[in-house]
Amino acid sequence: MVSFGLYGLGVRSIWSHAGLGRGISPARVFSYAGGGAILVIALVSPLDPLGDTLLTAHMVQHILLVGVAPPLLLVGFPGAALPWSLPRRMRCALGRKSGVRTIAKHTTFLIRPLPACAVHGIALWLWHAPALFEAALRNEAIHALEHITFFTTAILFWQSLARAGRSTATVPSGIAAGFLTLIHGGFLGALITFSPSLLYPWYRQEPERWSLSPLADQQLAGLIMWVPATLVYLLACLVLAARLLTASVAYRKPVQQSS
Repeated sequence: MVSFGLYGLGVRSIWSHAGLGRGISPARVFSYAGGGAILVIALVSPLDPLGDTLLTAHMVQHILLVGVAPPLLLVGFPGAALPWSLPRRMRCALGRKSGVRTIAKHTTFLIRPLPACAVHGIALWLWHAPALFEAALRNEAIHALEHITFFTTAILFWQSLARAGRSTATVPSGIAAGFLTLIHGGFLGALITFSPSLLYPWYRQEPERWSLSPLADQQLAGLIMWVPATLVYLLACLVLAARLLTASVAYRKPVQQSS
């Protein structure tokens, strides 16, 4: 909640200097607010306790945390708004800090599409391994760590795609990262869907409250991870491909006119 308050202060500060709607458009502010609403639905709404009784609900929660909230938040340009929530002297002081620049320099590689894809993929597979998944269900601290890991690595991944889309030279790596995530995420969803046995014993009896057998609940959860999540990553790949195609067409037009 603090970050959303700071974001609002930052946007107000930018608009007071540049003019209403300038610097960060109202559409981007609405996108950031939408991302916040998705986080509330995933973590605070009845969906969270429902995830203790239905694997399907738990999987919906994960999809919201990794595939819906992060891109909506990033569209809101929080990196531009949040610094403006600080006093001017503090902003200038942070900009001059050599330590801040050093950290940024040595962590930039993590925002490249393929490394970010690898980090996010490792998090997805590790936390869906039965032992860790069960541990998160039985321990609130581990459960919180699971959600933090999902969300932070997803932010890293989606930020890398956004950065890749800024230049035609890096768009192909962004498409590759999105496609790899689509493939391995879909494969993980398929494994859960077609598993002949129950992967997570926690849900051995709970789904029966909702007239679902444990295996049917697991199959539905796997399908949710397989199909809707795959469509999200496919959409990201298509957006990047359109960016590349548009740049290619724009480059060819002057050449044809001059000839």
